[in-house]
Amino acid sequence: MKKEKTKKEKKLGPGVCDFCGEEQPLCYICTNCGFTICQRCFIEHQKLFTRTGVTWLCINCSSWHTL
Repeated sequence: MKKEKTKKEKKLGPGVCDFCGEEQPLCYICTNCGFTICQRCFIEHQKLFTRTGVTWLCINCSSWHTL
């Protein structure tokens, strides 16, 4: 019998940004593929990731996430 996921995957947290390569205290994390973008890079390159400011697009796997 398969076990269901009981733990919700993290959307925000510390990590190494896949854009700048630096360890940052606050990153947006794609729950689908694990792509990580820090807040600074997200703001600097905002047009790549969001049009509405409510959702963001993972440029690695093309999945949408809420902010």
